[in-house]
Amino acid sequence: MGYEIAGGLGVRRAAPDRDAIVMVGDGSYLMMHTEIVTAVAEGLKIIIVLIQNHGFASIGKLSEDIGSQRFGTKYRFRNAEANNFDSGSALPIDLATNAESLGIQVIRVESSPNAIADLSAAMAKAKASNTATLIHINSDPLLFAPDNESWWDVPVAATSTLESTQSARIEYLENKAHQKPLLGETRS
Repeated sequence: MGYEIAGGLGVRRAAPDRDAIVMVGDGSYLMMHTEIVTAVAEGLKIIIVLIQNHGFASIGKLSEDIGSQRFGTKYRFRNAEANNFDSGSALPIDLATNAESLGIQVIRVESSPNAIADLSAAMAKAKASNTATLIHINSDPLLFAPDNESWWDVPVAATSTLESTQSARIEYLENKAHQKPLLGETRS
């Protein structure tokens, strides 16, 4: 997480005749977005699709799965009365403007019923461009990727007063019992 833009630069250098397209969420973008400056300074055309969901969507889902109720995964002001960041008002984060300030061309896809078609049109425009381009689109952090058969082995606290964490611990132990090793000895 955080190396997508730098990775896209590497891909572009290795295959200068091909489009290098990277997709990042806003949390990952904030970790290492400054490599955009490298792309602009060196004239390296990459296409960055920035999904802004106003928090850490995938990490928020993982946080829910381990019983931590999306703790610390929303971009919010601290609510002093409740002493948390969950119920404060939304931070006024504008990552499209941030990207523009780094010199990259930005195409904004507005929230609308036509957002997917607009995203497709933005991608066509970015591919036709000769310069690095960032496509910015908003997303709902509570819309998850389709389910699959994979399992992320993240241990859950063994002791907790939260019912959500206690339930997650039981589920974790059940999943752990069915886990198959990929390396080393096999279990009988």
